[in-house]
Amino acid sequence: MTARIAAAESLAAGLPKLLMAAERLAHVAAPGAHGRRRPGPGENFWQYRDFRDGDDVRRVDWRRSAGADRLFLREREWEAQASISLVLHDHAGMDYRSAAALPSKRERAILLLLALASLLLRAGERVALAGKTPPLTGNAALRTLAAAFINGGMARIDPKSRVIAFGDFLEAAPVFYAPPGGAVVQVLDPAECDFPFSGRCIFDGFAHEPEIEAARAEDWAAAYRARIAAQREAVVQAAQRAGQTALFHRTDAPPAGALAALYQALSAA
Repeated sequence: MTARIAAAESLAAGLPKLLMAAERLAHVAAPGAHGRRRPGPGENFWQYRDFRDGDDVRRVDWRRSAGADRLFLREREWEAQASISLVLHDHAGMDYRSAAALPSKRERAILLLLALASLLLRAGERVALAGKTPPLTGNAALRTLAAAFINGGMARIDPKSRVIAFGDFLEAAPVFYAPPGGAVVQVLDPAECDFPFSGRCIFDGFAHEPEIEAARAEDWAAAYRARIAAQREAVVQAAQRAGQTALFHRTDAPPAGALAALYQALSAA
């Protein structure tokens, strides 16, 4: 049995709990999330506002304006649905956790992805798991997105959709290709950030990569921390070049803060 099959089976076994955790996290991070709540073409009334120069007088609500010293316009809520593609940049390194009490980078990334999907679906957006599902809406969509991690799937990616990508992005020169307005969320284990090792250490590689032995690991700490800081800056710069918001999350930090920051950044965009 390959490690990938084992990971899929583990994810499948924990899917109900994962969905519950994602829904709970979405509620904690953005308890007031609801529809788009911005003016635009649509059928539903949203709010009144004062008449301004340049407004079409046919939009004046004369009954509401009667007896007042100013004119009021009726605004409708925008109903055009956005298409948002969620991406997990998955590889063997995403299995890493430095302590048994911590989630792996993959587990935390999937939790954040599904919790964000819950918020977006609640707001009426169309959400896809990039390359695996078409854009989905409705109450059943979250479970379909979660199941796609296990069962896979093939679907065309909307080239105009906003993309939110999750991963550790530790490649030498990260590059992001997406329409502006999306986000990248770099998820790292605390040991990858802090390098807490000392004494003689043997660092295992992935797949066929060789082991690396350090006689005094603490002698490597300063150089490592400078390198990981430079890597994080490379992710930020690559995201900015693509018009994306770059966010960072450690797996020992509460996920609600990262999700709230991500949702706010997307709402602002």
